[in-house]
Amino acid sequence: MQDTGLFMSMLEYGTQADVLKGNLLGYKGAIFENLMADMLSKMGKKLYYFHKDSGLEVDFVIRYKGKCTLLEVKASSGNVKSTKTILKHPEVYHVTDAIKLGDYNIGRDGQMITLPFYMGFLLIEV
Repeated sequence: MQDTGLFMSMLEYGTQADVLKGNLLGYKGAIFENLMADMLSKMGKKLYYFHKDSGLEVDFVIRYKGKCTLLEVKASSGNVKSTKTILKHPEVYHVTDAIKLGDYNIGRDGQMITLPFYMGFLLIEV
């Protein structure tokens, strides 16, 4: 089997074969996050990751419409507990907006905009 790049070459042969056959198993989330990172970086976005020892973690922090914005990428309906916690405390984190990309319809839940994954290319400065 031919090596298909760094991501695939780091996997064991059986796992690599599973992914290439479409059996994404536990890798689906990581694959979606990497696709989004690739898309955003090609758009010229600087990407940041947020993690605290307390367990708070956000996939990406980007500048969107002149503001620091949290960005969560979900392969399936996933928990965004950390993002919700951060949004509840703007006096501590100085963040008031979040975007969740995944297998969703367009919507808004409070301070969080929900978009289908394929609409990530729209996250340009407007």
